[in-house]
Amino acid sequence: MKELLSILTPTDYQFLAGIMESPLNQTDDVGFQERVAALEAEDSEANRTAIEEQFEAEFRYLGSSEIMYVFRSMTGEERGAPFQSIVRDVARSLKVDANLLGSDREVVERLAESYATQQFADLPPEEQQKMLEDLGVEADKAKAFIARSAGVFALPMLIEAFNIVVVQGLIKTIIFGTIAKIIGSQLAGRLFAFLVARMPWWVSWIGPAAWTLSLGWTAIDLQGPAKRKTIPIVLYLGLCSLRERHADQD
Repeated sequence: MKELLSILTPTDYQFLAGIMESPLNQTDDVGFQERVAALEAEDSEANRTAIEEQFEAEFRYLGSSEIMYVFRSMTGEERGAPFQSIVRDVARSLKVDANLLGSDREVVERLAESYATQQFADLPPEEQQKMLEDLGVEADKAKAFIARSAGVFALPMLIEAFNIVVVQGLIKTIIFGTIAKIIGSQLAGRLFAFLVARMPWWVSWIGPAAWTLSLGWTAIDLQGPAKRKTIPIVLYLGLCSLRERHADQD
């Protein structure tokens, strides 16, 4: 996970801490917040290693049942489920047929892209058009694209029709909308307000409008409390990786 976690900022970790925090599991919420504060104060190799190791341990714990977590602890096995096993479980829960081969970073990127594309395709045409217009696409061009596509969308086609900025916006709108609906409007409002204050250039236009989309998140398999943590975390990690990838391309 190191390559994936190395791109995260203290702000990203603070957002993830808000998702992970819960009195109902055994994650070390206080200790994680302390490591976030330490990284904010000094972005050193030691502080990064400390927070990366704790995040990986906490995330892998969340992705496994508490019984298996305790069993692994008692038998000396690694505590928590393997990262890619959790991601595969998230993909199944999202009903996304994503390519899960490659590095951890490549896997979460493809999952985020596949999920966003699938959700966009499932939206009613009027919501598809409104989303594209909100992202700066002219109404006539958006309407013509939707009619021409006939419900079949792919990222290369979207990029060719518009540009990478519009596609980035589409992915962020859908994924932040899904995260908000899974974690609840109150927590989402607090965490997104924090992101807007820290990263306005990235999320300033994301808000409650995205939360009202007719996303198919209600069909997501959220059975068990862990899914309400692991699904938003994996989607957010995919967004962060895409953010850095697009910045490198720019």
